[in-house]
Amino acid sequence: MSIYIVSSIILLLVLLAAYALISQAIERRRVHQKRLLTALKVRQRNFRHMLTGFPPHFLSSDLTAVVYRALIDTCEQLNKLEPHDATHAADLQLLTDQLNAIKQTANTQRVRLENPEQIKEIRQHLQELYRFVAQQEALKALTKVQAAAFTDQIKRLALQSSVDGHVAQAKKAQQLGKPRLAVHYYGLARKLLLPENANHAYDKQIAQLSALIDKLEQKATQQTTADVNSEEKMSAEEDPNKAPTSLNKEWDKFGDEDEWKKKQLYD
Repeated sequence: MSIYIVSSIILLLVLLAAYALISQAIERRRVHQKRLLTALKVRQRNFRHMLTGFPPHFLSSDLTAVVYRALIDTCEQLNKLEPHDATHAADLQLLTDQLNAIKQTANTQRVRLENPEQIKEIRQHLQELYRFVAQQEALKALTKVQAAAFTDQIKRLALQSSVDGHVAQAKKAQQLGKPRLAVHYYGLARKLLLPENANHAYDKQIAQLSALIDKLEQKATQQTTADVNSEEKMSAEEDPNKAPTSLNKEWDKFGDEDEWKKKQLYD
C-alpha cells in the first residue's frame, strides 16, 4: 500500500513539475508574442509615417519599394498573430497593389528640400530606413549586393538633405542682407560634397556653390568698402568747432544781457 502511495506522490510531483514547465513556456511565449506584436505595430506606424513624410519622388523607385516591402512583411506577420483582425488582410492587399503601381513609375529629377523642419524629419526617416536595410541583410532577406546598393542610395540622400539644409540657411542669410553669413553656409555645403566627389558626381553642384561664394564675397567686400566710405564721409562733414562756436555765442549773448542789466541799474 505504501508503494502505491509513494508512486502516486511521485507521479503527482512529476505532473506538477510538468505543468509548471508548460505554464512557464506558455507565459514566455505569450510575453514574446506581445513584445513582437508591439514591435510590429511600431514598425508599421513608422513606415506608414515614412511614406507620407518623404516628399513625392524623393526616394528612388527601388527605395520606395523597400518601404512598401517592409510594410507588407509587417502586415503579413500581424495577420498571423491577429488573424481575427480583418484590417491586416485589407492593408496587405492595398499595399501590394500600391507596390505594383510604384514599379511602373519612372524616377524623376531630384527633389530639393528647403524647409529645415522637413529636412530634420527626413533625416530621421532615412536613419530608420538604413537600419531596416541592415536588418534585412542580417536576416538574409537581402543580398550583400542589394543591401550595399540601397545603403549607398540612402547615404547619398542623407548627404543631399544636409547640403540642402545649408543652402536653405544661406538663402535666408541673403534675404536678411548678410552676404558673409551666406558665404559661410554655402561653404559648409561645398565642404560636405568635396570628400564624396571622387567619381565627379557632384562637379556641377560644387561649381555652382563656388560661383555663388565668389559672387557673395565680392558683394560683401563692396558692402564693407561702401560702409567705410560712408563713415569717412560722415566724419569729414562733421565740424569740430560747431559746438564751441554756438556755446561762445550763447556766452556772448549772456554777457550782453548782463551788461544791459548793469546799465539799467546804473541808470
